[in-house]
Amino acid sequence: MPFKYTVVCDTLGFIGYDVLEEPEEVLTAIKDVGYDGVDLPGAPDRADPKKLRELVDSLGLEVPEVLGAWAYFHGGEDRDLAGNNEAARRRGINYARKAIDYAAKLDATFFQICAAQPPVYEVPFPKLPIGTLKRNFIGAMQEILPYAEQRGISILFEPLNCYEGYPGVLTTLSEAMDIIKESGAPNLGIQPDVFHMNVGEGSIPKAIRAAGGYVKHFHMNETNHREHGTGHADYRAIIKALKDIKYEGYLAFYMPFTTQEIFNLTAWGYGQSSGDQEKVDRPDLRACLERPLKIFKELEKAG
Repeated sequence: MPFKYTVVCDTLGFIGYDVLEEPEEVLTAIKDVGYDGVDLPGAPDRADPKKLRELVDSLGLEVPEVLGAWAYFHGGEDRDLAGNNEAARRRGINYARKAIDYAAKLDATFFQICAAQPPVYEVPFPKLPIGTLKRNFIGAMQEILPYAEQRGISILFEPLNCYEGYPGVLTTLSEAMDIIKESGAPNLGIQPDVFHMNVGEGSIPKAIRAAGGYVKHFHMNETNHREHGTGHADYRAIIKALKDIKYEGYLAFYMPFTTQEIFNLTAWGYGQSSGDQEKVDRPDLRACLERPLKIFKELEKAG
């Protein structure tokens, strides 16, 4: 069975677009180019899920995943699920519940969670014992998982690299599998990301094969966060590994980093730009969407 293809819409900000500010323009382009789905931002306070779902349905798209906002720079607040800051953990749990409700209204399948670093990063090792961090994280998940299951949502762990996630907690697929086994919940899986795996895994294909059926969704990123093919990801080997484990889910594409000025055109950015002239400088949306789709459909056929 061929793969299905989706866009990680949060990353449209890297090329100057915001799906929640321009939903019709962005989603229509995604459909027209030939994608099957859209992974939408976990921003329940920014969008009406009913209206967004109506637009998605009208275009014949699916919403495979809602991406959580866990890093401080992404969520705008400390949502650390693993540390000892109880206020931050409670914020993270409450955010997860709101985002899960939002995902259910969007008829999504998955909601992504990671063990992101606190606002002041702790590297090369965390301050707390790794066992304590894992217990805290699993404790938070024991509150989140039943809530998600009742609403028909599965939780996917995204292992982050050890500079963005707590080192030793959830930075490799193996660590994700350990937590899944300890949690024992039926609605858990893994959503690997090539960018993060490039840091944490000795071999990306071997890690995929070892994870097997735990892999439910896949971020086909580039190792340098730029255009596919400009880094050193061995996509042929990755596609082969996914086929070897009989993966039939979505390949989710990131849009590439461009410039600070383009990034700051969107609500995602650190500053707001103004004026219609600046918007002209954005890359062509359809061209950006077409490029990875063409690459991977050809790789899929060749493999």
